[in-house]
Amino acid sequence: MEFADAHGHLHDPWFKLGELQRVVEEAKESHVNLIISCASFPENYEQVLRSSEIPEIYVTLGIQPTIAPKFKGIDIYNFFSQFLRRTDKIVAIGEVGLDYYWVKDEKERQIQREVFGRIIDAANEFEIPLVIHCRKAETDTLEILRQRADVPVLLHSFDGNLKDAELAIDLGYFATIPTNLRYRKNRQKTAKRFGLDNIMIETDAPFCPPLESIERNEPKYIPIAAEKLANVLGVTVQEVAEKTTRLVKNFHRIP
Repeated sequence: MEFADAHGHLHDPWFKLGELQRVVEEAKESHVNLIISCASFPENYEQVLRSSEIPEIYVTLGIQPTIAPKFKGIDIYNFFSQFLRRTDKIVAIGEVGLDYYWVKDEKERQIQREVFGRIIDAANEFEIPLVIHCRKAETDTLEILRQRADVPVLLHSFDGNLKDAELAIDLGYFATIPTNLRYRKNRQKTAKRFGLDNIMIETDAPFCPPLESIERNEPKYIPIAAEKLANVLGVTVQEVAEKTTRLVKNFHRIP
């Protein structure tokens, strides 16, 4: 049985580069043999790129929507190309998208939408998948993606309503389910709406632990969530492991 952690943040201030080999070894002891680590802020890019030297770790580089104003006048294509040419272990651009939870000002939200659109255009040119952050902004996010995205789309920790989920599925998008689905009913609903063929499991490490007693979430805890997911969907843990892991590999084009 093999599992994959589809999304986490294995970098400062939560994880030191020197401890990642141990984190990976402990994950492998729990049969988690593939980890996707995300850097959402440019200051974390270098550490995450260095972590990809560990065979089990692949990475994504993104622009958190809350810092979109910093990229208003930046050539997004050239910005990402300088990193993409360095390694083939960058498997997606993300997380990127919209965040209306933290950003209330409409002018700033408009900047988010404009920068997001240019990020999608760059991903189309690179022919690389997108990992999407859409917090309290599902409708606008899906509409912009529908209009502009020509690449595979993964909705990270998706929390939209039934209508949003149905649209996402119609568009051929996938969703990650965080490990806190063990006690979060809304996450369980999302899993049921998308179905096993369209979901991956993520830790969102160090966040969203499967047990409230866990202070720092890590990839090794993926099997705890897989057991709950199997129960929610009425399938075996083996099926969850096989399908979610295969989807992570196929989506990110990992051998």
